[in-house]
Amino acid sequence: MVTRFFTKDTQIGQSIFKFFVYLLSVSLWINSNAAENDYYKLTSVNFPEDLKLEVSGMAALPGDRMAIAIRKGEVWIAENLSTGKPVYKRFASGLHEPLGLALHKRDLYTVQRSELTRLRDTNADGRADEYLTYAKGWGVTGNYHEYAYGPAVDGDGNLWVALNCSIGKGYNPNNQWRGWSLRVKPDGSWAPISGGFRSPSGIGTNLAGDVFATDQQGNWFPTCPLVHVKRGVFHGHADALQFTSRPEATFKLNQPLPKNLTVAEAAKRIPAYQLPAVWFPYRKMGMSTTDILADSTQGKFGPFAGQIFCGEFTMSFVSRVFLEKVGGEYQGVCFRFRDGLDCAALRLQWGAEGSMYIGQSNRGWNSLGTKSYGLQRLQWTGKVPFEMKSMSVTRNGFRLSFTQMLDDGTAVTPKSYTLKSYTYPYQSRYGGEPVDVKTHEVKFAGLDALGLFINLAVDELREGYVYELHAHGVRDHKGRPLLHPEAYYTLNRVLKEQRVQGD
Repeated sequence: MVTRFFTKDTQIGQSIFKFFVYLLSVSLWINSNAAENDYYKLTSVNFPEDLKLEVSGMAALPGDRMAIAIRKGEVWIAENLSTGKPVYKRFASGLHEPLGLALHKRDLYTVQRSELTRLRDTNADGRADEYLTYAKGWGVTGNYHEYAYGPAVDGDGNLWVALNCSIGKGYNPNNQWRGWSLRVKPDGSWAPISGGFRSPSGIGTNLAGDVFATDQQGNWFPTCPLVHVKRGVFHGHADALQFTSRPEATFKLNQPLPKNLTVAEAAKRIPAYQLPAVWFPYRKMGMSTTDILADSTQGKFGPFAGQIFCGEFTMSFVSRVFLEKVGGEYQGVCFRFRDGLDCAALRLQWGAEGSMYIGQSNRGWNSLGTKSYGLQRLQWTGKVPFEMKSMSVTRNGFRLSFTQMLDDGTAVTPKSYTLKSYTYPYQSRYGGEPVDVKTHEVKFAGLDALGLFINLAVDELREGYVYELHAHGVRDHKGRPLLHPEAYYTLNRVLKEQRVQGD
């Protein structure tokens, strides 16, 4: 039986479907790689042939070094990483499927299936000589699906763990808090914070220190989401509800989940249910979203400082997310960013010089690419691509910002844009296609003096819907088309007051 990192069903139909999607995606993968390479150069990092570098966690270390966890239960230190000839030294071994890694207060922390572990090198010989249990006590039954991800370090120095739900029916007293997020305080005590995960394979923070997680399309998740993890929130998966009767639970649901709803309707009907900050439309924006990495490079990685990058497993690419707060809560837009990886992007991390390192492993599920595991480096070439930098909601529509000055003629032409909105079913069945699809009329509403921002008026804004924008007709001041002309904005709340120009 093949071990799976994710929650994809083992049904033959699903496997056949994904195989055909794989074939259909190959041409797009090759073409995108060629264009994107002018701006973000992708190279494979060398490693010893006998080291199966199935990357499951990464943590940047001082200097040109990276700590790398691998699926088989080891942690390696890669030195001189950016030279093209890194040296690898084993730091720790004997771990039980570590699916994350973080440097916190000079020590490495990783989440094994049954505990959060602190790894210490007390004699500075380059090897861990203390494996300390920092937190434990959540449920583990031996079910293959009971993965534990993390840790992420928030702005207050707490460590966060995200737990898969279990596969299979029936209550088991030993699988407590499956499908929940856990916050571990500096003293090692922990508490459940939010519930309703399916398989939260990426957990991280934005630059403000707020915690986010990705999840996987499947039961109760019509497509992959990026969720804001905070106290008292239900993320949507019903298996986590069995623990809401416990006194430590941060929310209660005293009634069965209603049926035949969209996610937009469910957000109004189900107490504690919070819509994701971003939906990643299936196939268009990937099929298995993974890690979360906020751009803290202060411009070393290009014009997207402060935004979030996410890994994609099945289709082997990196996406980009712009978030904003509306009504006190996050929502935002996702874009394609860099295709053409060697295989599934499982973990993302920054190098000392501002490059992005992408840890890869396709164990458990097929992915685009020519390899089964490895490490790749993504470097900004210094050239600025013509991209939509952000998409923000306004009181009457959306405001787009760009990385290059616009060509006025194409930018103000309504025919340069197409826009539609849709929502998703909220259901126990696997996945779900968009529903209540509507095409919208777009009108030009304003262009700033520098030609970097444009306002578009939209005939209707529907809360709980994804707005899919295509800007294929837009050109920059040199006549170039957008590198990625599609944007997918998750509109959970409309803006009550108009933004001030420049916000």
